[in-house]
Amino acid sequence: MRKVTATLGLFAMATLSASLVLAVAANKAPDATKIDDCVAKRSAVAFSHAEHVKLVPECKTCHHDQPNLTATSTEEVKPCGACHTAPEKPETPKCSEMAMAKNPYHINCVGCHKAEVAKNAASKAPTKCDACHPKA
Repeated sequence: MRKVTATLGLFAMATLSASLVLAVAANKAPDATKIDDCVAKRSAVAFSHAEHVKLVPECKTCHHDQPNLTATSTEEVKPCGACHTAPEKPETPKCSEMAMAKNPYHINCVGCHKAEVAKNAASKAPTKCDACHPKA
């Protein structure tokens, strides 16, 4: 009986350890991704997460609804489209909007890029549509 209990205990510990490793690996930010959850008239945006992490050290800068998110947290990261495709509140920017002042990507991403260029004219932060949305 002790042998069975010990074997089950070891199996449970191994399963838990594997689950924790997988949870951490599953939440590791991708080096690159494609932003395509609200593509309408323009092509999807190839997004270099690795490059942005070097420039924007706090995750909450972009992941504003997850203030405790860190590079090592196991919290599930919600994509922008989770809230901005069909917002619950009318004041929440909707990603299907094309206008610079109404689309959350345009507000946050282009707004940050323009601020970066204002600080440093040599910055390569794209501010024109085709720089992020290449013609197909």
